[in-house]
Amino acid sequence: MKGNETFKVAVYGTLLAGERNERWAAGALSRVPCVIRGTLYDTGCGFPAFVPDANGQEVKAEMLTVTVDGLAHMDVLEGYPRLYRRDEVEAVLEDGSADKAMVYVMNRLPERAAVIASGDWRNR
Repeated sequence: MKGNETFKVAVYGTLLAGERNERWAAGALSRVPCVIRGTLYDTGCGFPAFVPDANGQEVKAEMLTVTVDGLAHMDVLEGYPRLYRRDEVEAVLEDGSADKAMVYVMNRLPERAAVIASGDWRNR
């Protein structure tokens, strides 16, 4: 990775604006509302998990543009690659345009994980 390279990352839980871990993405160059498709789970541990599925429900997210350092900082929070891995998904922005973004996907869902029917971590 080059030092001036940027990455698109779709966030759907505690990294969202106004949520408790927003500061872990404070260095984001941009933060744009978007929708990703899959299933959003409440892990029962105070943070969500997302399973991508192109035919799944709409999950409310934000697409962040981050630097190498910003991505490394979020990786620490997400326990990457031990707890979460990074997959690529299509994120649809409010204007209807789509872009590819990385998304953190939990390697193993807890047994008590419950689907968040709204697809919105803030409205669980």
